[in-house]
Amino acid sequence: MNKLLAALMAAAFAAVSAAAVAQSTAPEKSASDKAKESTKAAQSTDKAKAFGEKEKAAQDASRNSPNPADQKANVEASKMQPKSKAKYDQKAEQGLADSGGTNPAEAKANVEKSKMDSTKRAKVTKDEGKEIQKQQQKESKP
Repeated sequence: MNKLLAALMAAAFAAVSAAAVAQSTAPEKSASDKAKESTKAAQSTDKAKAFGEKEKAAQDASRNSPNPADQKANVEASKMQPKSKAKYDQKAEQGLADSGGTNPAEAKANVEKSKMDSTKRAKVTKDEGKEIQKQQQKESKP
């Protein structure tokens, strides 16, 4: 069994090496070599060189845009500022004031008015309630 396995491996090796030798002796260029040559030719044009230089300059500018000394100064300045939530609290108060729309005095007056109106309400039977509901529905329709 080992002899058979060794013979198969030797045959496979011989076939692979024969194919490799046949391929290496072929004088034609492969597709990848042709593609590499055409890419090099395209990159060697004046337009491509100018574009490459512009691209490099833009990358350098974006990489070095903030001066490192300025960045360090900004970091140091922010470290010196006291840590508080004052800005957050101010924004929260503004948001509440914008969305609330009523001040506490108005809210209290509205509650008092509602309490006064509730004492004036009279007991209504089911039939009267249905009539009132229908009337309100008619009034609410445009």
